[in-house]
Amino acid sequence: MFRRRWSGLPADPIYPSNLLELGYFINNDDEVRSIEDPDCYFKYYTTKNERWNDRQSFAFNEAINNIVSSRLDDLGLDNVLLPLGTTSRTEKHVPIRITPNLAIKSRVVLIFGEPGQALGIRAYRVCDHAGGINKGSMIGFLKALLEQPSSATDRSPPGIILANPGELWWWPEGKKGLTVSASQRIPMASAVHAARVYKKGENTIPENANLKEHVRYMFEKVLPEFVGKEAKVDIIAIGESAEEVEMYLNDDVVWGRIGRQMNSMLVLSGFYSSENFVCDGFKKFVKERARAYIEEGSPVDTAIAGPGGNAVCPMFTSYGCPVFSAGEKCNMTETILIKAEKCVLKWLLQVTEQGEEYKNDTVEILGEAGISPEQMEKLGKEGADEDEDGDWYSRP
Repeated sequence: MFRRRWSGLPADPIYPSNLLELGYFINNDDEVRSIEDPDCYFKYYTTKNERWNDRQSFAFNEAINNIVSSRLDDLGLDNVLLPLGTTSRTEKHVPIRITPNLAIKSRVVLIFGEPGQALGIRAYRVCDHAGGINKGSMIGFLKALLEQPSSATDRSPPGIILANPGELWWWPEGKKGLTVSASQRIPMASAVHAARVYKKGENTIPENANLKEHVRYMFEKVLPEFVGKEAKVDIIAIGESAEEVEMYLNDDVVWGRIGRQMNSMLVLSGFYSSENFVCDGFKKFVKERARAYIEEGSPVDTAIAGPGGNAVCPMFTSYGCPVFSAGEKCNMTETILIKAEKCVLKWLLQVTEQGEEYKNDTVEILGEAGISPEQMEKLGKEGADEDEDGDWYSRP
C-alpha cells in the first residue's frame, strides 16, 4: 500500500504583486507591456496548468489594484472603511472612496461599479491591454467628472462616492475583501487543494455581507453621514448593481426619505424591469431624469427605446426611461462605461446645467408601443432597418 503525505503535495505557486517583478512595465501610453517584448501585453497563459495561470493573474491584478489605489489617492479620494467606525484594517471591512468635505458639496455622484470588479476597476481586460490603466479603471472617468461643475450656480467640482459592491468576500489571512473570482485564486495549502468555500461568519463583512446589504448601507448609513441634506445626488450603477439600486429605491418609504435628493440616475445594463415599479415617485423620476445604456449593436448613443421599451428590439429595453446603445463594439457589461463614457459625461453635465428644469427629451422609436414586425412591414417598413438576416429593427 502506498500513502501520499501532505508534504508530498505540490506547493501552491507564489508570485509577487509587483509589475516589475512579474516582468511588466507601464509605457508612455499608460499601457502595461512585457519587459521582455514591449510589443506584448499581459500574458495569462504562461503554462498549461490552470492553477499556475490563476495565481499569476491574481498577483498581476493585485499589482494593478495597488496602482489604481495610489492614483485614487492622487485624485484626493479618501479611504473610508465600512462598517463606519472600523478603525483597523485587520478588522473585517470593505473600503470605499470619497472626496473630502462632502458635507459642503451641493452635488454628489454616487457610483456603484460592477459586482465582479475590485474597487476602482472597470475592466481588467482594458487595464492590462490596449487602452491602459486609467481607461480600464475609474481614474479616467473620475478625472473628467471632477472637471464638471456642481450646478449652474456652483462651479466647484462635485463630490464623489465610489462604492465597493465587488470586494465583499472577506479573506481572513489577507485581512481584506475580495471579489468572488479572486477568492478562488488566493493561496491554498497546496496547488491541488480544493477551492475555498464561502463560510458565513468567517468570510462575511458585517452589514455588507452581499450586494443587497452594501447598497442599503450606502444609502442608509454612508449618505446621511457624509452628504448634506440639501445636496443633489447623481447615481451611476453598472450591471447587477443597477438592479439592486433600483430595487432599493423602488419603495414608497425609501423614496419618501431620500427621493428629494435624487438628481439623476444612469443605469448601465442590468435587467430590472419597469413592470416591477410600485413606487410612483420613483417611476416618475426614472421616466424624467434617468437614462439607460445597453450592449447593443448600434453606434454609441443611438436611441434604442423610450420609457415604454421597444417591443421589436431583441435586447431587454424595459427600463422605464430612454435607452441608448453603448456602442457597436460593446458586448460585455464590464466595458459599458468605457464605451459610453463621453455620452454619460455629456448627459450628466446637461442635467447639472439645467437643474430642476431638466426632463428627458421624448424618444420616439417605432415599435416602442408594441408594434410587431408584421405591422412594421404593413407600415411600409418606415423608420426601420433590415439586418443581414432579413429581420427588421427600430431606428431612431
